[in-house]
Amino acid sequence: MKLPHTFTKQAIIRRSVRIDDNAGSADFPYNNTGRPLMKLLRWALCFLLALTLLVAIALQFAPDIEPWPIAPEVPPAKPGEVSLTFLGTSTLLITDGKTHLLTDGYFSRVSIPRLFTPISPNRERIDEALALAGIDALDAIPVLHSHFDHVMDSGIVAQITGAQVLGSSSTAMVARGSGLEEKRITTVQTHHPYRFGDFTLYFVPAGHVPLPGIIENWTGKGEITEPVTPPSLLGAWEEGQSYGLVVEHPAGTILIQGSAGMQPGELDRYQADYALLASASLGKQSEAYQQAFMDETASAVGAHTVIPVHWDDFFRKLEPDVRPLPWMLDNLDASFHALADRHHGDFVVLKPFRPFTLTPPAAPATAPLPQGQSPVSPAPAAPPPGASDDANN
Repeated sequence: MKLPHTFTKQAIIRRSVRIDDNAGSADFPYNNTGRPLMKLLRWALCFLLALTLLVAIALQFAPDIEPWPIAPEVPPAKPGEVSLTFLGTSTLLITDGKTHLLTDGYFSRVSIPRLFTPISPNRERIDEALALAGIDALDAIPVLHSHFDHVMDSGIVAQITGAQVLGSSSTAMVARGSGLEEKRITTVQTHHPYRFGDFTLYFVPAGHVPLPGIIENWTGKGEITEPVTPPSLLGAWEEGQSYGLVVEHPAGTILIQGSAGMQPGELDRYQADYALLASASLGKQSEAYQQAFMDETASAVGAHTVIPVHWDDFFRKLEPDVRPLPWMLDNLDASFHALADRHHGDFVVLKPFRPFTLTPPAAPATAPLPQGQSPVSPAPAAPPPGASDDANN
């Protein structure tokens, strides 16, 4: 049977050629305008994959801490002496053998990829770090500000150890969200003494180191007004009020600045033997800012020793040989030089889980007595009317 001309092989081929010739024309209903878009999307996807790979590779490179002076291992502290143990970020165990304080208490150390998803405390890492540090009971957890890398684990650590959590109203909201009972949450007043055993704590108004606007918006710069119940997005842990913490003890006084920020004049009334200062992002600031930071912290309190904190890569699990933040995120050498080069005293780095014993302050010098004169003890002064000791919290 003879087919109509429309369905012959030659006719079909000719029609195919005409379709290809007219593809994309205004009077032909079928076109390939989607092909350039798909090609663009493929190129964009390849670019994002390549960028992700490059970032992942860049995050593997970190500076070396070893060229800097590392505190040696020392014998256990004697009764009455105070020891410090650096536990990453601004988390520090401070103890005189009877009373035990832990600043912040952050051990979950969320990885960078997970920061883009809802996050929550990692109980396994918390338990492991507490065991490795020999912590089974604490008296107080003073929190320096309320970003996730300071406060997220505080309520959980308090529940495990029986500690009192002290901090801003934002910190109180985080503690409530973790399920900590209200009587173990203290919203602090600045410059007010909080006594635990022979320790006296003072919360001093401070600031946060300046960060790029996009990072500040992501991590949160405001106050926390509702309990934070994990898992939550990173921005739920807003900064709140930042503090410096002065810890006084007969065996030595320390200042802890949990971020490289300050408030002019706030520390002028205090004295401290040791200044533990956050170094993260300090090297990225101007020379004027770096000088002002040192003037308003270590120099203001007359510290003889500066110890950097918050220099470690807190996006990785805490280990005794923790590495510094990667080059891509911070310049450790520039940050350390900003501290060490402006301090006319000792500069020493603490490694995690390695206790460091404070050197007690020197006794005041006394003038020699004239020959033949015996020392006489002065009569005790009468206490001022209405004076009394503060009770422990």
